[in-house]
Amino acid sequence: MLKVEPISRKRVKVTAKKQLKEHFKKGLQATWPIILFQLVKTGMLAFTVYMFYKGFVLSRSGVHDSGADLYFSRTVSGALGLLVSWSAKWSIIDAFQKPDRKLSWASGLQGFSFKVFFPAFLLAFVQKILLFFWSFLTLPALVKMFSYSQTYYAYKMDLLFDRKQNSLTDYITISRRVMSGRKRELFLLELSFIGWHLVGIMTLGLAYIWITPYINTCRVVYSTQVFSKAIEGVLQ
Repeated sequence: MLKVEPISRKRVKVTAKKQLKEHFKKGLQATWPIILFQLVKTGMLAFTVYMFYKGFVLSRSGVHDSGADLYFSRTVSGALGLLVSWSAKWSIIDAFQKPDRKLSWASGLQGFSFKVFFPAFLLAFVQKILLFFWSFLTLPALVKMFSYSQTYYAYKMDLLFDRKQNSLTDYITISRRVMSGRKRELFLLELSFIGWHLVGIMTLGLAYIWITPYINTCRVVYSTQVFSKAIEGVLQ
């Protein structure tokens, strides 16, 4: 089995902090949709806890969707959510690749631009479907989630350098290959952010104004190192 050179979590975080210290505004411009979502989600969580504390029980009423309709709507909404996440990280990649270029606030939703939206959404949709089928096996679904985690980076690199794979699923294949032997490593990196999420919840989401750019910059730094080491392995 090919030995995988480990990536230091400490180095990833130090690099992300340095990047944000120099370009914090770009971090905000890249991740503002996710920050907004986190604020809303934290507010809803606080409201739900308050309602339970007061003795109210929230229940769902109305017409229930069929299983097929519910699955389709959840897959579509999940793919759109994934595309929002990708857009934020793509903007951070842009800041990495061209540090002197100014980002606009619209860059945080670049995945929804006319040129990119259809193939990017289709790729996110396919990834969500694959994860749905793996979800029947529970633990393998978690493994596959990390296995597919670099799809966004592989696709963005082709957008930057005007390349194109034969099929959209090739980007998922690339992600699986570069993450071979690294899924535990990424899991531990994500696990290390739990404390930050607790801070975000305790501050009713306000701390996510800084936390969200930081976490997503860490993810991009990690992805950059993953692909760099994968290329080094091919060249050796």
